[in-house]
Amino acid sequence: MTFQQTSTFGREDWSRCMDKVKAQDRQAFALVFSHFSPRLKQFALKHVGNEQVALEIVQDTLATVWQKSALFNGAKSSLSTWIYTIARNLCFDLLRKQKGRDAYLLSEDIWPSDFLPPDLVDHYAPEHEMLKEQVVKFLDILPDAQKKVVQAVYLEELPHQQVADMFDIPLGTVKSRLRLAVERLRNTIEAEQL
Repeated sequence: MTFQQTSTFGREDWSRCMDKVKAQDRQAFALVFSHFSPRLKQFALKHVGNEQVALEIVQDTLATVWQKSALFNGAKSSLSTWIYTIARNLCFDLLRKQKGRDAYLLSEDIWPSDFLPPDLVDHYAPEHEMLKEQVVKFLDILPDAQKKVVQAVYLEELPHQQVADMFDIPLGTVKSRLRLAVERLRNTIEAEQL
């Protein structure tokens, strides 16, 4: 299977592909990711009206597909139906939570411009593994609240919204704690490299 061939995939092809994803086959997931991410971006953009937010929805959707692949049942629905349902639910959850609040906080408002958090990096990029090792090495320098959020997002690779729900805190608080933790970790890592 190659990336070009996915445009001709039918329901059975995607079911077979998801069987591999369920077995944690990263190449199969790469096919799902490359095929659906541009389509999901357009879908999310129509719902949320903001490109950055749409990209976050795409990342959260595809992270959910990877983490909850065992829940996919090709006999009950097509892969596209399952994926778009996840995306639609994330869009609705976001819009429901933002109702009556200020405009959605954009990732560039939180993350330093020269730092790309792992949830926006390919799941299998070498940089991701190197960053994980550094995060684990210096985790104990963080305050407990930041440490819990960092562990959930970076090490357990949970979507930001799921972490917010898990700790019963606002999504903005998750992102703020990550920003502070990333800054502290980066300063520590840079100091060690001197």
